[in-house]
Amino acid sequence: NLQKQSDDITARTWGEKNAAHIRHPLSQHLPEWIAKWLDMPNDPLPGDMHMPRIQTPNFGASQRSVVAPGNEETGFFDMPGGQSGHPLSPYYGSGHARWVSDKPTPFMPGNSEKILTLAPSAD
Repeated sequence: NLQKQSDDITARTWGEKNAAHIRHPLSQHLPEWIAKWLDMPNDPLPGDMHMPRIQTPNFGASQRSVVAPGNEETGFFDMPGGQSGHPLSPYYGSGHARWVSDKPTPFMPGNSEKILTLAPSAD
């Protein structure tokens, strides 16, 4: 709506028109007051269809990664929304803010946080 917009054209940004709308697969089937807790924030982003940082409101790169064989420690990997699709997981949405701000996440995982040992049953 032009009447609600600033008269100062220098205050306008491309991101106002080009905001990411990353939705959880189930949120479209839920009332809006619940869906907003599942969806990622609507973040203004740079980019367009034919640019290295491809991004439109309803389409974009599902991940960004740059890894050279033998130089994995200098690589990076970013995924909007994080790696977990479970909203109660501590990893749900992890990395999203870094993806929005274009701050690369190291490709190598770092130190282990937990160890899971599988053992056959005694039966």
